[in-house]
Amino acid sequence: MDTMSKTMVDDQIESLELGLQELESLEAPGFWTTVGVSVGVTAASAAAYGSYAVSVATVAT
Repeated sequence: MDTMSKTMVDDQIESLELGLQELESLEAPGFWTTVGVSVGVTAASAAAYGSYAVSVATVAT
């Protein structure tokens, strides 16, 4: 392998390692649990508001 190709491969490996280090922070305990609970609460709130809006629209007509 020539020097230029080796340098390109080394740069790609370093880039990949940096990308993996950025993902390690997502492995923090409870991170995905918090995200999941937040999404669930948001979905439930949206559903409740939608139900309320339909009820009000039905009563108003």
